[in-house]
Amino acid sequence: MTVRDIAGALIDLTTRDEASDQLSAFYPGKRAYPFRRAQAFDADGKPVNLKKAAASQGKAGAVTVYVAAADNRPAVETTYSLDAGAKHLTIVTKYTNTGTKSLTVSLVDDIRADGGNEDMVKSPNGSGDLFWIQDRYWGQAYGVDSPSLQIRSNSNSRTSTLEYIGEPGDSKVTLAAGKSFTLTRRIVPGRNLLDVKAVAGELRGKKSHPVEFRLTDKDGRSIPDARLEVRRSGKTFGWATTDGEGKLSTSLPEGECQMRISALGVDIGRRTLSVKPAEEVQPFSLSLAGYRPGRVAARITDTSGKPIPCKVEFIAKDGTPQPNFGPVSAAFAVGNLRYSESGKFTQQLPAGKYDVIISRGPEYDAIFTELIVPPGKAAELKATLKRTVKTPGWVSADFHSHSSPSGDNTGSQLGRVLNLVCEHIEFAPCTEHNRVSTYAPHIKRLGIGKHIATVSGMELTGRPLPLNHQNVFPMKFTPHTQDGGGPVTDVDPEKQIERATLWDNRSDKFVQQNHPDIGWLFRDKDGNGEADGGYARSFPLIDAMEIHPIDNSLHLGPFETLRGRKGNSRIFNWLQLHNQGFRIPGVVNTDPHYNFHGSGWLRNWIQSPTDSPAKIDHMDMVHAAEQGRSIMSNGPYLEVSLREDGSQKRVTAGQDLR
Repeated sequence: MTVRDIAGALIDLTTRDEASDQLSAFYPGKRAYPFRRAQAFDADGKPVNLKKAAASQGKAGAVTVYVAAADNRPAVETTYSLDAGAKHLTIVTKYTNTGTKSLTVSLVDDIRADGGNEDMVKSPNGSGDLFWIQDRYWGQAYGVDSPSLQIRSNSNSRTSTLEYIGEPGDSKVTLAAGKSFTLTRRIVPGRNLLDVKAVAGELRGKKSHPVEFRLTDKDGRSIPDARLEVRRSGKTFGWATTDGEGKLSTSLPEGECQMRISALGVDIGRRTLSVKPAEEVQPFSLSLAGYRPGRVAARITDTSGKPIPCKVEFIAKDGTPQPNFGPVSAAFAVGNLRYSESGKFTQQLPAGKYDVIISRGPEYDAIFTELIVPPGKAAELKATLKRTVKTPGWVSADFHSHSSPSGDNTGSQLGRVLNLVCEHIEFAPCTEHNRVSTYAPHIKRLGIGKHIATVSGMELTGRPLPLNHQNVFPMKFTPHTQDGGGPVTDVDPEKQIERATLWDNRSDKFVQQNHPDIGWLFRDKDGNGEADGGYARSFPLIDAMEIHPIDNSLHLGPFETLRGRKGNSRIFNWLQLHNQGFRIPGVVNTDPHYNFHGSGWLRNWIQSPTDSPAKIDHMDMVHAAEQGRSIMSNGPYLEVSLREDGSQKRVTAGQDLR
């Protein structure tokens, strides 16, 4: 959703043996040139059909993208070429002035790699021979160089601008009429920055030498997933991570290296070593005698002794170092949390004392306990989660969740599903931004179909923001099609919601207006302070409206402050609508984007003919939510029913009693 205008851009790059693509896009020319034509070439430079070019694995190949000249713009050809067996991709851009007057061309690219919520590092801003990026947790690095030019880079958490600097220290060239200029870049993908620098160095004639590290603790056991920070001459040269057996194979330049070693986010040692010129692998066995971790072997069950999804939080105490398992985008182990689809897992931990919280949403009693992890040994964590809140006739649901396919975040979608099931959400449609998607493969992989139901859907997110958002489900998911077969956005909120409502041949679906400014939506379209009816055509199409945060119901007033910004109180205005006779059911959702306690703190209870998630019919959820047979809460809820005196027929939330 946020990586736009990618025609002519590079959007995927990784190695086949260690595939972990973390590139959003490499934009040649920094998006200044609207590429609209492409041609593929075989190993002999002959044109081939672009679709058939995908079958040329193991052979050299190239793709060229073109843009025609225009006023004050040269003709541009950018060629991506990959030689057979190459460890880098070559990108060559040819600028040609086809006009009669001279042109000035900026030698600049930009690269999008999202690291704001990742363990990602980028080249320090400034100039050098190599620009690099490394995602240290997910295991992917990239290096960019130019054979004859230096690179001046400037990065933020998402985007890096790369200027190619010639002798005068300038990134601009002047093209006389009829003249051309060619800019060459090379992009190296690798598991880590050490691998990338080894390949990039070889391209410049600098030799690296193969090395293998094996890390062991005080008891001689391998240290898996340990991070090595390699330093040379007092500066960081790169990072890499050991495999499941505590080993790391890479290449390093000749000379002395200082090693900083950490595991589970905790510093565990320092070492100094010397790399010698050699063609054969140099082994380095690093024994960290001061490091003696333990582990926890957990088995959490329900009261009948069966496996149960749960969340376990480890809080270090009494001087024990606090572990950090992974960034907020991770799946099973996130920060100090361990999510488990079955309640059974083993997790390495620094030895010491921990407060432990075991939970599964508000219907189960959370367990607060203490754990002592002995050095070099396993501590057992056994517990039984007791469900003390019964909800017959109602299932818990969250209608608004996100993960990496949304394009506005980098959270693991598998982690999102784990979040939902471990927080005891029983029905969760898939609502990624601007594409139809599904949670079904993750639910199948985890074997949790009896605990959670889902359906494919989407959030249609257009402009103006934050008004023009609608969640829609069910939607037909069509793999390998643009947007999963879903509708596109519109700058007119009325047209957008109409398009979503009528999609899939006018199929029966639930349309949720997401977190609106209600006055803007229904009273004052142009924001001039005068009532003009707003986007009135939206009203009959909205089945429900998000009104969170619901805690504002405890101190009602016309305004609220969210994230430091003052605005109209959504729940107050929603109640005003009801006072005026406009009846739109409300819903509350978490709208989570990351996996550290992301889901579960708000939920809807939806009236259901079954209490078994495996038997939930998503259309029962749609119709109940449309009718307002739902209860919004951050945990507890009150079930209310009414009947006419002398009648046994009862109605509940959202239903009429005459």
